[in-house]
Amino acid sequence: MNYPISEDIMSATPEVLRTKADVTQLTMQAVVKGKETPDSTWKEVADVASVSATGAGFFVPRECQVGTIVAVMLPLAAHLRCYDHEKELYRVLGLVQHCQPVTNDETVGYHVGVAFVGKHAPESYKENPNQNYKICGMNENGLWKITESRSQFKVRRHLRYWTNVDLYLALVDAHRDSLGGEKTTTENISKSGAAVFSNLDVNVGDRVKFISERYDFSGLAVVCNRQNGSDGKQRLHLQFVENSFPVEKLDHSTVKTSKK
Repeated sequence: MNYPISEDIMSATPEVLRTKADVTQLTMQAVVKGKETPDSTWKEVADVASVSATGAGFFVPRECQVGTIVAVMLPLAAHLRCYDHEKELYRVLGLVQHCQPVTNDETVGYHVGVAFVGKHAPESYKENPNQNYKICGMNENGLWKITESRSQFKVRRHLRYWTNVDLYLALVDAHRDSLGGEKTTTENISKSGAAVFSNLDVNVGDRVKFISERYDFSGLAVVCNRQNGSDGKQRLHLQFVENSFPVEKLDHSTVKTSKK
């Protein structure tokens, strides 16, 4: 995270972004744009922390509300693009999945994770840029499909159960074919998502399939966040996209629950 950002970088020209990307992928930068009203926009240059065909994680000095749409422009490799393969810069809309404050010396910024949702914004976004959306499936091109959310994002919608559910976690492609996976367990789980211990090399926005034989559950999920705990273990925070986990099958007499 490099703040403050110089004025020449804020010009966001293709030459500037290409030069930054040529140094190393770890120093890749992107331009992130958002709207507060139909007539009021903002623009920031972001340091990209991770990127894939379906999402990205980056640092910006501005808070981005989870559930809203931002536009991202970056020099993404052609094989990771779903369109505009010949253009210098890839312009894609991202649905904010998480936004966490981080500090660097005396500067405060935010680590933001977005799931890529395509090139064109919904009509409702044009009328109300603060409209909240949620992922509801996957488009034919492999990017995430979204629908309007009735209310703003809430940190915890459903009761969380702190229990170890054995599962197979598979990374899947645009056709839902497995690209590999691992047997693992949850740290906690809810009707709408789970925190899973994982060694998979995945990024925010990636597609995974959560398979639990014991609970007869198999569902597509989006990676909303990736964190390393104080115990040294990596955790993936998943949101189930099409199905709800059958929490009623858990042994509630022995499971600790929380809303946080």
